[in-house]
Amino acid sequence: MYDIIGDVHGKGDALKALLHKMGYSKKSGFYSHPDRKAVFTGDFVNRGPKVRQVLRIVRRMTENSSALAVMGNHEYNLICYHTKSAGRGYLRRHNSAARSLFRPTHLAFSNHQAEWQENLEWMKKLPLFLEFEHFRVVHACWNKRIIKFVKNNMPGNRMTGPFLHNSVRNGTIENEVVMMLLSGVEIPTGNYTTVINQLGKPAESIRIKWWMEPRKHRLGDVALGEYKIHPDRPIIKKEQLAFLPYDEKRRPLFIGHYCLRGTPGIQTPNICCVDYCCYRNGNLVAYRFDGETRLDPSKLVMV
Repeated sequence: MYDIIGDVHGKGDALKALLHKMGYSKKSGFYSHPDRKAVFTGDFVNRGPKVRQVLRIVRRMTENSSALAVMGNHEYNLICYHTKSAGRGYLRRHNSAARSLFRPTHLAFSNHQAEWQENLEWMKKLPLFLEFEHFRVVHACWNKRIIKFVKNNMPGNRMTGPFLHNSVRNGTIENEVVMMLLSGVEIPTGNYTTVINQLGKPAESIRIKWWMEPRKHRLGDVALGEYKIHPDRPIIKKEQLAFLPYDEKRRPLFIGHYCLRGTPGIQTPNICCVDYCCYRNGNLVAYRFDGETRLDPSKLVMV
Protein backbone atom coordinates (compact mmCIF):
# COMPACT_ATOMS: atom_id res chain seq x y z
CA MET A 1 0.00 0.00 0.00
CA TYR A 2 1.25 3.52 0.85
CA ASP A 3 3.71 5.20 3.22
CA ILE A 4 2.84 8.86 3.84
CA ILE A 5 6.02 10.76 4.73
CA GLY A 6 6.05 14.14 6.48
CA ASP A 7 7.94 17.36 5.77
CA VAL A 8 11.64 16.63 5.16
CA HIS A 9 13.02 20.20 4.99
CA GLY A 10 16.51 19.35 3.74
CA LYS A 11 17.17 16.53 6.22
CA GLY A 12 18.61 14.10 3.70
CA ASP A 13 20.17 11.69 6.17
CA ALA A 14 16.89 11.34 8.05
CA LEU A 15 15.02 10.66 4.82
CA LYS A 16 17.41 7.90 3.78
CA ALA A 17 17.26 6.37 7.27
CA LEU A 18 13.45 6.39 7.25
CA LEU A 19 13.25 4.83 3.80
CA HIS A 20 15.68 2.08 4.81
CA LYS A 21 13.74 1.48 8.03
CA MET A 22 10.56 0.92 6.00
CA GLY A 23 12.20 -1.50 3.59
CA TYR A 24 12.92 0.79 0.65
CA SER A 25 16.19 0.16 -1.19
CA LYS A 26 18.08 2.05 -3.86
CA LYS A 27 18.25 0.32 -7.22
CA SER A 28 18.84 1.85 -10.67
CA GLY A 29 19.43 5.23 -9.03
CA PHE A 30 16.20 5.59 -7.02
CA TYR A 31 14.55 4.22 -3.88
CA SER A 32 11.66 1.80 -4.19
CA HIS A 33 9.75 -0.84 -2.26
CA PRO A 34 8.58 -4.17 -3.74
CA ASP A 35 5.03 -3.77 -2.42
CA ARG A 36 4.52 -0.15 -1.36
CA LYS A 37 4.64 3.43 -2.63
CA ALA A 38 5.68 6.56 -0.75
CA VAL A 39 3.55 9.73 -0.66
CA PHE A 40 5.25 12.97 0.45
CA THR A 41 3.33 15.83 2.08
CA GLY A 42 5.57 18.58 0.64
CA ASP A 43 8.11 21.01 2.15
CA PHE A 44 11.28 19.35 0.87
CA VAL A 45 13.28 22.60 0.70
CA ASN A 46 14.76 25.16 3.13
CA ARG A 47 15.70 24.73 6.81
CA GLY A 48 18.03 21.71 6.62
CA PRO A 49 21.51 21.41 5.05
CA LYS A 50 20.88 18.74 2.39
CA VAL A 51 18.12 20.15 0.24
CA ARG A 52 19.81 19.00 -2.98
CA GLN A 53 20.00 15.43 -1.71
CA VAL A 54 16.36 15.46 -0.61
CA LEU A 55 15.13 16.78 -3.94
CA ARG A 56 17.24 14.25 -5.81
CA ILE A 57 15.73 11.38 -3.79
CA VAL A 58 12.12 12.54 -3.96
CA ARG A 59 12.22 13.66 -7.58
CA ARG A 60 13.77 10.40 -8.81
CA MET A 61 11.22 8.41 -6.84
CA THR A 62 8.30 10.33 -8.35
CA GLU A 63 9.73 10.13 -11.85
CA ASN A 64 10.08 6.36 -11.49
CA SER A 65 6.60 5.77 -10.02
CA SER A 66 7.83 4.65 -6.59
CA ALA A 67 6.46 7.81 -4.94
CA LEU A 68 3.93 10.61 -5.26
CA ALA A 69 4.17 14.10 -3.75
CA VAL A 70 2.12 17.23 -3.14
CA MET A 71 3.31 20.83 -3.00
CA GLY A 72 4.09 22.49 0.32
CA ASN A 73 4.04 26.18 1.16
CA HIS A 74 7.85 26.28 1.08
CA GLU A 75 7.91 25.05 -2.53
CA TYR A 76 5.20 27.54 -3.44
CA ASN A 77 7.04 30.49 -1.87
CA LEU A 78 10.31 29.46 -3.47
CA ILE A 79 8.61 29.30 -6.88
CA CYS A 80 7.20 32.79 -6.32
CA TYR A 81 10.64 34.06 -5.30
CA HIS A 82 12.04 32.91 -8.66
CA THR A 83 9.12 34.01 -10.84
CA LYS A 84 9.18 37.52 -12.33
CA SER A 85 6.00 39.52 -11.90
CA ALA A 86 4.14 41.17 -14.77
CA GLY A 87 5.54 44.50 -13.61
CA ARG A 88 8.84 45.02 -11.83
CA GLY A 89 10.45 42.53 -9.49
CA TYR A 90 9.28 39.05 -8.54
CA LEU A 91 6.13 37.48 -7.15
CA ARG A 92 7.88 37.12 -3.78
CA ARG A 93 9.98 40.09 -2.61
CA HIS A 94 13.73 39.60 -2.48
CA ASN A 95 14.05 41.05 1.01
CA SER A 96 16.27 39.95 3.89
CA ALA A 97 13.62 37.67 5.42
CA ALA A 98 13.14 35.78 2.16
CA ARG A 99 16.87 35.55 1.49
CA SER A 100 17.41 34.10 4.97
CA LEU A 101 14.58 31.58 4.59
CA PHE A 102 15.75 30.35 1.20
CA ARG A 103 19.47 30.46 1.97
CA PRO A 104 19.88 26.69 2.67
CA THR A 105 18.27 25.85 -0.66
CA HIS A 106 20.28 28.38 -2.63
CA LEU A 107 23.52 27.27 -0.99
CA ALA A 108 22.79 23.64 -1.83
CA PHE A 109 22.56 24.49 -5.55
CA SER A 110 25.14 27.29 -5.73
CA ASN A 111 27.35 25.21 -8.03
CA HIS A 112 24.55 23.30 -9.74
CA GLN A 113 22.47 25.89 -11.57
CA ALA A 114 21.24 23.62 -14.36
CA GLU A 115 20.08 21.04 -11.81
CA TRP A 116 18.40 23.79 -9.80
CA GLN A 117 16.38 24.94 -12.81
CA GLU A 118 15.26 21.35 -13.44
CA ASN A 119 14.13 21.01 -9.83
CA LEU A 120 12.33 24.34 -9.94
CA GLU A 121 10.36 23.20 -12.99
CA TRP A 122 9.61 19.90 -11.25
CA MET A 123 8.27 21.71 -8.17
CA LYS A 124 5.96 23.82 -10.34
CA LYS A 125 4.25 20.63 -11.51
CA LEU A 126 3.52 19.24 -8.06
CA PRO A 127 -0.24 18.83 -7.40
CA LEU A 128 -1.88 20.82 -4.62
CA PHE A 129 -3.51 17.67 -3.23
CA LEU A 130 -3.93 13.97 -3.94
CA GLU A 131 -7.12 11.97 -3.57
CA PHE A 132 -7.28 8.19 -3.65
CA GLU A 133 -10.12 5.73 -3.23
CA HIS A 134 -9.32 5.18 0.45
CA PHE A 135 -7.43 8.31 1.60
CA ARG A 136 -6.42 11.91 0.86
CA VAL A 137 -3.23 13.94 1.16
CA VAL A 138 -2.86 17.73 1.33
CA HIS A 139 -0.13 19.85 2.85
CA ALA A 140 -2.18 21.86 5.36
CA CYS A 141 -5.98 21.91 5.08
CA TRP A 142 -8.82 20.12 3.29
CA ASN A 143 -11.58 22.53 2.30
CA LYS A 144 -14.37 20.96 0.21
CA ARG A 145 -15.25 24.20 -1.58
CA ILE A 146 -11.62 24.93 -2.49
CA ILE A 147 -10.98 21.31 -3.48
CA LYS A 148 -14.00 21.45 -5.81
CA PHE A 149 -12.69 24.64 -7.43
CA VAL A 150 -9.28 23.07 -8.04
CA LYS A 151 -10.81 19.90 -9.53
CA ASN A 152 -13.00 21.92 -11.88
CA ASN A 153 -10.41 24.47 -12.99
CA MET A 154 -6.91 23.03 -12.61
CA PRO A 155 -6.04 19.90 -14.63
CA GLY A 156 -4.16 17.41 -12.46
CA ASN A 157 -4.69 19.74 -9.45
CA ARG A 158 -1.62 21.67 -10.67
CA MET A 159 -0.92 25.39 -10.91
CA THR A 160 -0.75 27.14 -14.27
CA GLY A 161 1.24 30.29 -15.01
CA PRO A 162 -1.80 32.61 -14.80
CA PHE A 163 -2.93 30.90 -11.58
CA LEU A 164 0.50 31.44 -10.01
CA HIS A 165 0.51 35.16 -10.87
CA ASN A 166 -3.02 35.66 -9.56
CA SER A 167 -2.28 33.69 -6.38
CA VAL A 168 -0.13 36.47 -4.91
CA ARG A 169 -2.98 39.00 -5.16
CA ASN A 170 -5.07 39.32 -2.00
CA GLY A 171 -8.77 38.75 -2.50
CA THR A 172 -8.49 36.39 -5.49
CA ILE A 173 -9.76 32.82 -5.48
CA GLU A 174 -6.25 31.74 -6.46
CA ASN A 175 -4.83 33.36 -3.33
CA GLU A 176 -7.51 31.66 -1.23
CA VAL A 177 -6.61 28.29 -2.76
CA VAL A 178 -2.91 28.47 -1.89
CA MET A 179 -3.47 29.99 1.54
CA MET A 180 -6.06 27.38 2.50
CA LEU A 181 -4.47 24.23 1.07
CA LEU A 182 -0.82 25.11 1.75
CA SER A 183 -0.95 27.22 4.92
CA GLY A 184 -4.10 26.24 6.80
CA VAL A 185 -6.44 28.38 8.88
CA GLU A 186 -5.72 31.10 11.43
CA ILE A 187 -8.09 33.29 13.44
CA PRO A 188 -7.35 36.76 14.89
CA THR A 189 -6.68 36.77 18.63
CA GLY A 190 -9.16 39.58 19.33
CA ASN A 191 -8.96 42.58 21.63
CA TYR A 192 -9.91 40.67 24.77
CA THR A 193 -7.42 37.83 24.49
CA THR A 194 -3.68 37.89 25.11
CA VAL A 195 -1.73 35.29 23.14
CA ILE A 196 2.00 34.64 23.43
CA ASN A 197 3.62 32.45 20.79
CA GLN A 198 6.47 29.92 21.19
CA LEU A 199 9.04 32.72 20.76
CA GLY A 200 7.61 34.57 23.73
CA LYS A 201 6.14 37.33 21.55
CA PRO A 202 2.54 38.56 21.27
CA ALA A 203 0.64 36.88 18.45
CA GLU A 204 -2.02 38.63 16.38
CA SER A 205 -3.52 35.34 15.19
CA ILE A 206 -3.71 31.69 16.22
CA ARG A 207 -3.19 28.72 13.94
CA ILE A 208 -6.13 26.40 14.61
CA LYS A 209 -7.07 22.74 14.42
CA TRP A 210 -9.45 23.52 11.60
CA TRP A 211 -10.94 20.00 11.56
CA MET A 212 -12.52 20.30 15.03
CA GLU A 213 -16.11 21.15 15.95
CA PRO A 214 -15.50 24.58 17.60
CA ARG A 215 -18.73 24.83 19.60
CA LYS A 216 -17.54 22.03 21.87
CA HIS A 217 -14.20 23.60 22.76
CA ARG A 218 -12.35 26.62 24.12
CA LEU A 219 -9.65 28.60 22.35
CA GLY A 220 -6.82 26.71 24.02
CA ASP A 221 -8.27 23.39 22.85
CA VAL A 222 -8.19 24.32 19.17
CA ALA A 223 -4.88 26.24 19.10
CA LEU A 224 -2.38 24.40 16.93
CA GLY A 225 1.02 25.22 18.39
CA GLU A 226 2.68 26.31 21.60
CA TYR A 227 0.64 29.32 22.70
CA LYS A 228 -0.04 30.89 26.08
CA ILE A 229 -3.64 32.14 25.99
CA HIS A 230 -5.31 34.37 28.59
CA PRO A 231 -8.17 34.14 29.19
CA ASP A 232 -8.79 30.72 27.70
CA ARG A 233 -12.26 31.66 26.54
CA PRO A 234 -15.03 29.99 24.52
CA ILE A 235 -14.85 30.38 20.74
CA ILE A 236 -17.21 33.12 19.57
CA LYS A 237 -19.62 32.68 16.64
CA LYS A 238 -17.54 34.76 14.23
CA GLU A 239 -14.50 32.55 14.91
CA GLN A 240 -16.55 29.37 14.57
CA LEU A 241 -17.09 30.18 10.89
CA ALA A 242 -13.40 29.61 10.17
CA PHE A 243 -13.53 25.93 11.14
CA LEU A 244 -14.03 23.09 8.66
CA PRO A 245 -15.11 20.07 10.74
CA TYR A 246 -13.95 16.82 9.14
CA ASP A 247 -16.45 14.09 9.96
CA GLU A 248 -15.00 10.81 11.21
CA LYS A 249 -16.95 8.96 8.51
CA ARG A 250 -14.92 10.63 5.75
CA ARG A 251 -11.92 8.87 4.26
CA PRO A 252 -8.60 9.23 6.17
CA LEU A 253 -6.70 12.46 5.58
CA PHE A 254 -2.95 12.96 5.90
CA ILE A 255 -1.38 16.40 6.35
CA GLY A 256 2.03 17.91 7.05
CA HIS A 257 2.94 21.57 7.65
CA TYR A 258 2.29 21.98 11.37
CA CYS A 259 5.67 21.14 12.92
CA LEU A 260 4.13 19.33 15.87
CA ARG A 261 6.10 18.58 19.03
CA GLY A 262 6.14 15.62 21.37
CA THR A 263 5.39 11.98 20.68
CA PRO A 264 3.97 11.40 17.18
CA GLY A 265 0.35 10.30 17.11
CA ILE A 266 -2.92 10.73 15.24
CA GLN A 267 -5.14 13.79 15.57
CA THR A 268 -8.52 12.08 15.09
CA PRO A 269 -9.53 8.54 14.07
CA ASN A 270 -9.25 9.67 10.43
CA ILE A 271 -6.71 12.55 10.44
CA CYS A 272 -2.97 12.21 10.86
CA CYS A 273 -0.35 14.96 10.73
CA VAL A 274 3.06 13.51 9.88
CA ASP A 275 5.12 16.68 10.38
CA TYR A 276 7.04 16.58 13.66
CA CYS A 277 9.69 19.27 13.19
CA CYS A 278 12.50 17.02 11.99
CA TYR A 279 14.64 20.08 11.22
CA ARG A 280 14.33 21.20 14.87
CA ASN A 281 15.64 17.94 16.30
CA GLY A 282 12.22 16.34 16.05
CA ASN A 283 11.30 13.17 14.19
CA LEU A 284 10.86 12.50 10.50
CA VAL A 285 7.60 10.55 10.54
CA ALA A 286 5.66 8.29 8.18
CA TYR A 287 2.33 6.52 8.46
CA ARG A 288 2.09 3.06 6.87
CA PHE A 289 -1.41 3.04 5.39
CA ASP A 290 -3.07 -0.21 4.34
CA GLY A 291 -6.62 0.87 3.59
CA GLU A 292 -8.00 1.10 7.14
CA THR A 293 -10.88 3.49 7.81
CA ARG A 294 -9.72 4.24 11.36
CA LEU A 295 -6.08 5.17 11.75
CA ASP A 296 -3.82 3.32 14.16
CA PRO A 297 -0.98 5.18 15.93
CA SER A 298 1.04 1.95 16.06
CA LYS A 299 1.49 2.27 12.28
CA LEU A 300 3.58 5.43 12.63
CA VAL A 301 7.28 4.98 11.87
CA MET A 302 9.93 7.54 12.77
CA VAL A 303 13.66 8.26 12.88
